Amino acid sequence: MFERVAIVGVGLIGGSLGLALRGRGMAREVVGIGRSEASLERAVTHGAITRYTTDLRYGIREADLVVLATPISRILSDLERLNDGLSPECVVTDVGSTKSDIARAGDEAVPGGRFVPGHPMAGSEKSGVDAARADLFNGATWALTATEMTNPEALGRVRDMAVGVGAHVREFSPEAHDRAVAVTSHLPHVLAYALAAVAGGRVAEEPQLFDLAAGSFASGTRVAHSDPDLWVEIALANRKALAEAVRESRAQLDHAIAALDQGDTDALRGAFRRGWDAVRAFRA
Repeated sequence: MFERVAIVGVGLIGGSLGLALRGRGMAREVVGIGRSEASLERAVTHGAITRYTTDLRYGIREADLVVLATPISRILSDLERLNDGLSPECVVTDVGSTKSDIARAGDEAVPGGRFVPGHPMAGSEKSGVDAARADLFNGATWALTATEMTNPEALGRVRDMAVGVGAHVREFSPEAHDRAVAVTSHLPHVLAYALAAVAGGRVAEEPQLFDLAAGSFASGTRVAHSDPDLWVEIALANRKALAEAVRESRAQLDHAIAALDQGDTDALRGAFRRGWDAVRAFRA
């Protein structure tokens, strides 16, 4: 499918994409671009890339696909530096967790509508190329958020790439994507950090608290293992939609508090049932 793919940021997502492309014979060459030579050397050893460089413009030279797999602020800054090094037919995509700002920047930075904003809904609380897996995208949703400027051929190439590594492609506007992930991705991290913080605050008075932490606590706090600095950046990039989702969550918690204070069985059952019904519909 591709002669040369350049992946900027060879961590969990970038490394997994490199492994998938190489493992499925979809790219003749995968060039890794990053800042840490030690990490890039591990990516070569891991089989995620065939070679690497720390020079962005050199790394994207003659690539027919460039994938930006760095944090959001780096994606935005790298977009500004891409144009001079891109070949005329090169397609550029990204894997950023928010899309509105990135889509606007990409439309301005990459000529010919050859920027296709994307977001694979796959990941882990782990990070780095050592956590990368060739099967990470199997069965995952890969969101594409084309704009009016997006070249249809470029969109098709990125769609084919995503399907080729095992994902299901869904298309959204950048704004609709950001409203949705505020609830499905970003809010769970806010709640997980909050739950873990409540437990951590209780330990001083109840030192044996974690002895009684089992499956429910582990499930509820799993993503609180994620890098806080990364998630601060993601949260602020989607701050309006996420703040609204947090307010809606607070309203649900307020219903539960009122029911508990009043001993209102029906109200508490209603609060629990709303979530139970929603999760059953999601898993159906």
